[in-house]
Amino acid sequence: MKSHHMTLLILKSPMNRWCIKSIIFLLMLATSTLVLAQAPKVSSKGSMKRPFVLMQQVKHALGVSSTFYEYNKGQEPVFGICYNPSISLTKSFSDFSFSLGSQLVGGYHAATSVDDSAFIYADLPLLAELNFGHNASKDFYSDFGWFLGGGYSYRLFKDKWNAGPVATIGVRGFVFGPSFTIRYSRFFAGADARPSTQTISLLVNLGRYFKQVKLNNKVSRFSNGFRK
Repeated sequence: MKSHHMTLLILKSPMNRWCIKSIIFLLMLATSTLVLAQAPKVSSKGSMKRPFVLMQQVKHALGVSSTFYEYNKGQEPVFGICYNPSISLTKSFSDFSFSLGSQLVGGYHAATSVDDSAFIYADLPLLAELNFGHNASKDFYSDFGWFLGGGYSYRLFKDKWNAGPVATIGVRGFVFGPSFTIRYSRFFAGADARPSTQTISLLVNLGRYFKQVKLNNKVSRFSNGFRK
């Protein structure tokens, strides 16, 4: 009874009530600070460093190609390998980029019953492209993407070099794990550089960042997609 009476006296004192409220407030503030400190930080989209860092903007792809040219009213193929280097000139978007690059193609045509000439084929274009979705940047969020562009190319065809405009379009995406690109290109030969050629390429997109895309939480939808 005596201790209960003393407690009432303490609570009735204005100074004591102020001290108790202050202690409760400080305890609540300390608890909130601790919770916020332990909470995971949400980073903004895009991990490209600022200012422009060249090595973070470069992408590569390697694959095989088939180039077709018209011969005796038919389409004759030249099989080869291709390499696609590019550099993105934009760094503020994840699923869009404007890039400069090339689609270097080298092949060999062996003599056939259709065209008995054997020759080395090469295509060295400079391309400007708009990229959307998958692999548009190294911070992409989409499992599928596409691109289009054009430029100018130097071509070695039947031991002669010639030049002309080129247009290209294609798609990119994850297929059973790796990231692939399917590209179609058209070389428009002038009157003195015929024939025009069409090239279909299948490339594997290269880079360690593909393996880290899920770990870095850059692509959230793949947890129930291709990259389980």
